[in-house]
Amino acid sequence: MKNCTTMPEVRAEIDRIDREIVPLLLERLEYIAQAGHIKADRNTVRDEDRVEDVVQKALTTAEKLNGNATYIEDVYRYLIEWSINYEFGVWDKVAEEK
Repeated sequence: MKNCTTMPEVRAEIDRIDREIVPLLLERLEYIAQAGHIKADRNTVRDEDRVEDVVQKALTTAEKLNGNATYIEDVYRYLIEWSINYEFGVWDKVAEEK
């Protein structure tokens, strides 16, 4: 991590990180869409055990990096909830087409 001394440097580093994060988020979303095509039952879209598994894995990674666990948990819970809603939409569209 770079030690910035000016706001332009901070902003440049945030922009750099965002350029790395956005493609990964979009790739993740593609896998969420695939799940919406694969799952045979709409009731399986929301899987609370899987939600907790994903959150715990993210927290473990944050802890290994000495990161802010609250921040990571909040971000991941929002990301997962958004993803579940997106997957419901995909599932519903696939079901309509059948």
